[in-house]
Amino acid sequence: MKLENITAGRNNNLNLIRFIAAILVIYSHSYPIGTGTDAGEPLMRVSGGQIGFGSLAVCVFFVFGGFLICKSMLRVRDGKTYFKARCIRIFPPLIFVAVCSAFLLGPFYTNLPLGEYFTSAGTYRYLLNGCMVLQHNLPGVFENNIYAGVVNGALWTLPVEFLCYIMCYVMYRLRLLERKNLKYTIVIFAVGCVGVQILSERGIPMVGSMIRPTVMFFIGMLYYLYQNKIKMSWKAALLAAVGLVVSTGVGVLGYMIYVFLPYLLFYLGYATKKKFAGFGKKREISYGIYLAGFPIQQMICAQFGGQMMPLVNAVLAIPLAILAGWLIWLCVENPLKK
Repeated sequence: MKLENITAGRNNNLNLIRFIAAILVIYSHSYPIGTGTDAGEPLMRVSGGQIGFGSLAVCVFFVFGGFLICKSMLRVRDGKTYFKARCIRIFPPLIFVAVCSAFLLGPFYTNLPLGEYFTSAGTYRYLLNGCMVLQHNLPGVFENNIYAGVVNGALWTLPVEFLCYIMCYVMYRLRLLERKNLKYTIVIFAVGCVGVQILSERGIPMVGSMIRPTVMFFIGMLYYLYQNKIKMSWKAALLAAVGLVVSTGVGVLGYMIYVFLPYLLFYLGYATKKKFAGFGKKREISYGIYLAGFPIQQMICAQFGGQMMPLVNAVLAIPLAILAGWLIWLCVENPLKK
């Protein structure tokens, strides 16, 4: 069964997988938010620090993102239409969450007098998150939490994601998405990743964290471009799962994850006999859950004195984040579709 034969239409498990990934992000974040470190996170422990559930979830988002964004680019073949769709998807919910954080969450959790909070430049600087200029702190907010001061640490992936959108468009314009030119595309991309890694090792660590999601996005693009060549089978998916386990055990997951994880995800997303195509069909709330999860977790932690058991934090935060995701969809995302 070729991948191209099963990706048309909406008969897939993508909404369910993205929902699970958003929940895993919350669960993973409950460890640094509750205890100040992610060392106790189960997947981090099992993998010897190679990957946590949060990083795994980000890989999920970026692999499928690369596939679907490449599909969109080659369908519309117009920069204005392409970027308009991307901006409508990303920015309104992001702006909504940034405004709510600054003017609803902030006044309630700041340890400053309200007059000082509302006259502080930091309060309004936080709104820059709405255009992906990352600002992690609001004046006096969550300063007594063990993960001090950070209002929404999950937002770091969004600029990386938008840069991937730009990368896809640039590759299209340079005709690097054409099959005959893909060998050059792969070489250019590999050289770019090596350059980013060198920058990371030279003292810009945040740049290094961009590599894995960007590579996953690019692999998702390749899966789309070669979908008529890629065969999907449960045996190969099982081998990919075993490969992930073995790679983790021998300490090379950081390299082999690019080989095994994308295939396993595409099998689970498109090739299973039983599909949950109706899940999230009318209300796809995973993006809203992702945006709202971290500040909700910090609020819960603040209510417990600034630190708490991670599992308790996750159990309390997940239903609230699902509710917030639904409200973001209802108030922001759904009206923009009409």
